Amino acid sequence: MNEVNIRRAESRDYPRVSALMDELHRMHVEARPDIYRPLQPRMSQQEFEDLLNAEDRYLYVAEATEGEICGYGSAQLNKIQNVELLMDRDVLFINEIIIDQMHRGRHIGQKMMAVLVELGNELQADHLELTVASFNQGAQEFYEKLGLVVRSSRMEYILS
Repeated sequence: MNEVNIRRAESRDYPRVSALMDELHRMHVEARPDIYRPLQPRMSQQEFEDLLNAEDRYLYVAEATEGEICGYGSAQLNKIQNVELLMDRDVLFINEIIIDQMHRGRHIGQKMMAVLVELGNELQADHLELTVASFNQGAQEFYEKLGLVVRSSRMEYILS
């Protein structure tokens, strides 16, 4: 693979984005079948189209010079206002970043994050946030290397 370009996703990207979403979801199902239901596809074409057209959603793909889609990232701008307990702020929340397994280790994820950080700055967001499952050690290490820090942990006690 030569150069990779990060660009806004388009409707024609759905088949490859869907395959990447399936890959990510499969990992979640395998790690936590008590929580995640097996779905195929994980995202319908209509859901993808709706996200593409949503005003507060930002979808990107990593495209190799050969035209192959090898990564996907999405984020949404959340405006937190008039919540008594919380300070008003704008948060760019990263919903997912997925890099095809065959293309990992080539700094594509870093490029995707750089684009999302730049987007956060353009939108004048105060924070960039995301959630990482505790079983996804590789993702946790990746984000920590980029300077993200753990703000809180969600804990559970399985009752049955």
